[in-house]
Amino acid sequence: MANKLAIAIAAFLYFGISAAAYGDNRMARRAKDIEIDRQVIESSPVLRRWLENPPNLLDDIYNVPSFDKKLKLGITSRNNSLGIEAGFEDLFVGQSPLTVNGSYQTEFSGRESELQANFRYYLLPLGSYWNVAPIVGYRQFNQLDRPQISGLDVGLQGVLVLSPHSSDLRMSHTFTSPSGNLEMSTTTLSTSYAITNNLRLGTKVEWRRSPLIYDSRVGFLLELAL
Repeated sequence: MANKLAIAIAAFLYFGISAAAYGDNRMARRAKDIEIDRQVIESSPVLRRWLENPPNLLDDIYNVPSFDKKLKLGITSRNNSLGIEAGFEDLFVGQSPLTVNGSYQTEFSGRESELQANFRYYLLPLGSYWNVAPIVGYRQFNQLDRPQISGLDVGLQGVLVLSPHSSDLRMSHTFTSPSGNLEMSTTTLSTSYAITNNLRLGTKVEWRRSPLIYDSRVGFLLELAL
């Protein structure tokens, strides 16, 4: 009887010590994991910001644009005639999806100049990788020894964001002075690619069609993201 009691006590002590050792090892592993997690958090500004102020991803998708508002300056070319272009793009009106845009282009030879300003209203969530915006504005187009084409400018623009705040592709088609005798249609294909955090390299090709003109123009722009 004494032997059985001694065996039972020894077994109880053995399993108790083993369980305690297992528990200590498990706690040590947890402490090590917590320490690793803490190191990861301390080395990541994004994780720290998200832990302090968790992001509202749905709100970001709907209200934070995946593309930048920009100032633009560059060189244009048409029929071997060089010019300069300056403008701004996608300046948002408050928190709405409405943007203001404008540009001015003139050739060094004085043979052509163009002024345009318009509103765009983005129909899809601003954080989307693609979007569509109706265009309503004003365009004034001048060529030497030809009547001026000016008036209401309406159309549509599509945006494909290849990488948020880094690269996008845009295509638009507008009609200037629609239903007028000198109605002009303009198709524009443009790209923008980030070369630094704030600078973008932009390219643009335009095709213009009207009773007076039937030509194209290319541009190479340096863009500053605001």
